[in-house]
Amino acid sequence: MNPKKILFIKHGSLGDIISATFVFKCLRKRFNNAKIHLLTSEKYKDFLQKSNLFDLIITDNRNNNFSNLSLILKVILKKYDIVIDLQNSQRTMIYCLFFRIIKNTMWNGTRFGSSIRYYYNTNNPPHIIDGLENQIKLLGINCNTEPYLDWLKSDYKLPDQIKDKPFFIINPGCSKKSIQKRWAPLYFAEICQYLFKLNIVPVIIGSHEDTDIVNEILLKTNSVLNLLNLSPLSVIYSLSQKAIGALSNDTGPAHLIAGTGCKIHLILSSFSKISQVTPRGNNVSYTQKENINDINPQEIILALKKILDR
Repeated sequence: MNPKKILFIKHGSLGDIISATFVFKCLRKRFNNAKIHLLTSEKYKDFLQKSNLFDLIITDNRNNNFSNLSLILKVILKKYDIVIDLQNSQRTMIYCLFFRIIKNTMWNGTRFGSSIRYYYNTNNPPHIIDGLENQIKLLGINCNTEPYLDWLKSDYKLPDQIKDKPFFIINPGCSKKSIQKRWAPLYFAEICQYLFKLNIVPVIIGSHEDTDIVNEILLKTNSVLNLLNLSPLSVIYSLSQKAIGALSNDTGPAHLIAGTGCKIHLILSSFSKISQVTPRGNNVSYTQKENINDINPQEIILALKKILDR
């Protein structure tokens, strides 16, 4: 196979995109002379543009109207040799049918209609990394499955408060759609106080969506460096390379932190599927209970002691 024009489809989420970076890098290297395009959500366009892995990024807001049909028809007319569907959703299955009917394009995916289809046990799905690796193997390509994040390197300078001090990343945020995955802010505050007593600076990261959670933590402790709205993904990458560890809910930035090799402990509810999507590696540990707030701070302190003692 020697395609001259390739389209990847990967709409989200952030954690899944970070998991898929090894595929993007692997095929960019394998087909260096090919034109490689990406169809993704608008909110990830700028983030992925910086990777320089794609010749063109097309945004798909996944509307359910005529404009979306118009977009897909325009994409089809770009005449790709192969589409690699890493989203594998109900929506992209419909896209596949349009591509196959109009242009008979080769399609690599897991859904009905794929001409190069990866089948797996739907009752026991593989971890996302294994699934992506096996899907790409059908193209005759073996990839190193380590996330590709080097492009996030920057000249970021650590704030003065942690320039010469050990620090620990605290990531308390989580999507409002996944409230079951949120550990109580009060508990995070207790962890921050514990770290501060050890002369370790807790560094809180998050975006504007996490404002309420972070403010609740700050009501209980001021012994932190607050980087709310000051920690885009490139900054999280830089912090993770120098932090002595991290504590996080099950959320996108946790995948980024884990991907740098930083030691990270995850606090998980039963809504997190460890065997399928949770970051994995020797640097990743976790505590899980059906109700996340049944996990008390003392349990997490014991887990963090293992990280700090290494």
